[in-house]
Amino acid sequence: MCKRRDIIPECFNSAEEAGEFWDTHSAGDYWDEMEEAEMAFDIQKRAFLVPVDARIYLLAKKKAEAEHRTAEQIINTLLNRELAKT
Repeated sequence: MCKRRDIIPECFNSAEEAGEFWDTHSAGDYWDEMEEAEMAFDIQKRAFLVPVDARIYLLAKKKAEAEHRTAEQIINTLLNRELAKT
């Protein structure tokens, strides 16, 4: 019995759209359509995930929205400023 599968779109309009497609489809069902690709990565920056108290995050998010920035930018700016004092 042949399993019917959706056609892979030529292109996705966003990363979210691609994610939604692959969240509901298995790449294993599409191996015959996959093309080999070579990639190289030159990682210049490293980030660490650090737990932040919910109250602090919400305050940073509110400030970020007011300044048209991200919560990450606000938190990094505040940490840089505070740690530069030491």
